[in-house]
Amino acid sequence: MEQIQIDYLTADFLGVGTSPNGRKISYPYTLPGDLVSVEYTKKKSRPGRYRLVDFIYKHEWTEVRCPHFSDCGGCAGQHIKYSQQCDLKFEPIQNLFKKELDIEFETKSSEETFHYRSRMDFSVFPGPTIGLRARGNFRRVIDINKCYIQTNWANEELEKIRTLLSEFSYFPWDRRSEIGGLKYVTLRKAKFTSDSMTIFTFTEGFASHPEYEAFKERALQLLGAENILNCFNRVKSEVSASGNLEILKGHSTYKEEILGVPFQVPFDSFFQPNPAGFLPILNFIKTRMPKERSSLTDLFCGNGFFATIFGQSFPVIRCYELTASSIDVAKNNLRTLFPEKEIEATVVNLFQDTSLLRSDPKGILILDPPRAGAGAKVNDWIRQSGPQDLFYVSCNPYSQLEDLKQYRDIYEPIASLLLDPYPHTPHCESVVHLRRKN
Repeated sequence: MEQIQIDYLTADFLGVGTSPNGRKISYPYTLPGDLVSVEYTKKKSRPGRYRLVDFIYKHEWTEVRCPHFSDCGGCAGQHIKYSQQCDLKFEPIQNLFKKELDIEFETKSSEETFHYRSRMDFSVFPGPTIGLRARGNFRRVIDINKCYIQTNWANEELEKIRTLLSEFSYFPWDRRSEIGGLKYVTLRKAKFTSDSMTIFTFTEGFASHPEYEAFKERALQLLGAENILNCFNRVKSEVSASGNLEILKGHSTYKEEILGVPFQVPFDSFFQPNPAGFLPILNFIKTRMPKERSSLTDLFCGNGFFATIFGQSFPVIRCYELTASSIDVAKNNLRTLFPEKEIEATVVNLFQDTSLLRSDPKGILILDPPRAGAGAKVNDWIRQSGPQDLFYVSCNPYSQLEDLKQYRDIYEPIASLLLDPYPHTPHCESVVHLRRKN
């Protein structure tokens, strides 16, 4: 058995020390000054590693609220003071952008550090166990009584679901024996309206279970959600809130309102998981919109989030997204809100094809690509045909940096914001306003 002292923390909240062989090695849920005992292990052809066995000295976790922290994979940094979390996330990004592009970020931390998430997906296993996957072990689920990053309403609803499943304890899906049917519970709560949604995900065919109708009746008696849905997908599918739908109560959408703009959010769609925490980015864009606005182009638009928020100010709105169902939602929302405007909502894989994109030198472009970045095709199109002003929003500033390098000779940065909408996780959001040179 060897000893390692933790020297510093990474941007991913990992504690780093020096192993006996002189290499840097990292462990989650540690703090600088912690002393850990480690054991060298090696399995067959895999590289050997020093496995953390125990703490010899461990700082007291004065910041931690959740009793499941360090078992559950939902949070990574509750043991770190929130101000230090922001420093760890922001400083490497700030230094890189300053060095590579001479961009200096304005930074903003979150006002709410707990109970901020509008959606949580819980795995259901026999027991019944209702919880979240363990860090680094997809097969292990931590039974969660209360989650400190989901809303208080969701925690109350989770308690009611536990009561429901205690009465139908044979409903959870057993992945080994393939007995039962309930795989996931999804809770969604609007931030700026009172609307809410509870979604049960079953294996396909489970609606024929003899107790299924009794389950539905009891769910309607116990649960508090405005919308209660059951959906059914493939036996081997590990996707929540997806598949054929049955509405027990309410609708297949819930109502949200962002900056006074109404949204109907479908049960199976992505929506900003912290609407309140994302507002600084929306206000950043809103206050910097040029006065001349001939068209708005929303790339990787999802359900048309940015187009819906800012579309009122433009005569022409264009949205592009890979998922057909998302484009349908965007199209319906935009045509309902702006019936007099010219609206194009196009299904396209922007990583492969940009031929459908329209150039408008006096238009505004907002792009919010996946974590991997915008891709070579989109970057080439922006270089050649991008408008005067663009706003690049990113959930991964490191890939954003690589994209911005591709057109730094064409565009100059005007302003930028680095934001933490997701406390206790390593994730953050950024937006850069760029203007075409000359």
